[in-house]
Amino acid sequence: MSTKPAFTAKTVTFDIGGTEFKFTPTVADANNYTNGVTLDNKVEPARTYLERTVDKDQKDALVELMNTVPGLAVELHQKVHEESKGGIKITLKN
Repeated sequence: MSTKPAFTAKTVTFDIGGTEFKFTPTVADANNYTNGVTLDNKVEPARTYLERTVDKDQKDALVELMNTVPGLAVELHQKVHEESKGGIKITLKN
């Protein structure tokens, strides 16, 4: 059995404004997000990532929140992505 941390396939749950939202991102979702980010395109890749990974029954509610709360997509993407990395930490060694 491997002891290496890995990008988790388990669902992560966040409370947003009193509603629990469940996300199940994959490595492909993370890679697609990174490939979509450019200097003048940061919000749309975050929104797409969240819309693809949220529980399908919660998608409409999440979209409504992202349409009415400034900055939510980018902030939430960061939290979902970090939680999904399976606890891996990166440390600079000299």
